[in-house]
Amino acid sequence: MLCETDAVLVESALGGDIESFGELCRRYYAPITAIAYSILADKHLAEDAAQEAFARALTSLGSLRRAARFGPWLASIGRNVAMDMVKDRTRYRDSAELWELPDRDSPDAIHLAVRCAVAGLPAAARELVVLRYYDNMSYDRITAVLGLSRASINGRLRRAKRMLARALAREGLPEARS
Repeated sequence: MLCETDAVLVESALGGDIESFGELCRRYYAPITAIAYSILADKHLAEDAAQEAFARALTSLGSLRRAARFGPWLASIGRNVAMDMVKDRTRYRDSAELWELPDRDSPDAIHLAVRCAVAGLPAAARELVVLRYYDNMSYDRITAVLGLSRASINGRLRRAKRMLARALAREGLPEARS
């Protein structure tokens, strides 16, 4: 089953093969969790959001128009679930508050500054940074999950890194070369 395409697995799942949907869950759990983390900034909430996204996907699988686009469709569901969690202000704080780390005198000030700079990125850029650099996802995998071209991913990451460098410079951190 490992070499099956997403489209084949979706069709099998629609036919009642729950193992096929299980394989899709295994393939996409880490990316969907990372997408949710980019919004919620909390590992446990991101895991909850990913699980809810899979539950919603299972019940809505019949509405997926193109089985080959399962990854981007699921990413959209995961993003929406995480945003719903942010909107529920009685239970969760605003995502910007979750990213704030007020203890700037910590020995790990650079780490804190980077986290705050990532939090300040636009949502789409933050999502790509988390997928690529926090989750160590390859460009090919990001392409499968988000449905973006490699060139688009590369350009967006380059712009995100420039925004991060400017934010870190405003914090007085020296420019890092990689």
